[in-house]
Amino acid sequence: MFTLILLLSASSFAKSDYNSRTIEQAVAQLSQIAQETRVTQVQPSTDVKGMVREFALAAGEVESAEEFEASWQGDNAAAWQGDSTNWGSSDLKGASEYVLSVLEQNLEYSEQTTEDKVAFSEAYLKAQNAFSLLRHIKTVKYGVGPVGAVQCGFQFAALLVIDSETGKVYTIIMEGSGC
Repeated sequence: MFTLILLLSASSFAKSDYNSRTIEQAVAQLSQIAQETRVTQVQPSTDVKGMVREFALAAGEVESAEEFEASWQGDNAAAWQGDSTNWGSSDLKGASEYVLSVLEQNLEYSEQTTEDKVAFSEAYLKAQNAFSLLRHIKTVKYGVGPVGAVQCGFQFAALLVIDSETGKVYTIIMEGSGC
């Protein structure tokens, strides 16, 4: 019986380690196409809202839990809106749509030279590959926070990729600041 418990524990640890490495690999790919990426350590949990709240407090993005609660949108799309101070949760689809829409917007506003189109294609493939890696990891969670770029006084949302097993919150900021 003791041997069985040890084997199950070792198997669980190996899977946890594999998941964390895969999340890190996916985030590394997203970092190559993002304007900025940050990592913040919080307590591991299965509660996305709790982890996002702890992140917001640790990063100094809110002054109190009450301030966070007042701006929590749950899994509502309102958290993704520009000029938002909203926090929320998301899913793989919402996270992917956010990244890909910013890439498409960047191409649309570019001069659309051959170099712009090649850069877009390469970035698009990296994003698709990153989300393909994340697709099968049940312990990865997604959040949205008003910690992205500030453009002409407007605050934009950023993607939070959350490793619920290690407590690492990766902030993926796709848009740059400025007017």
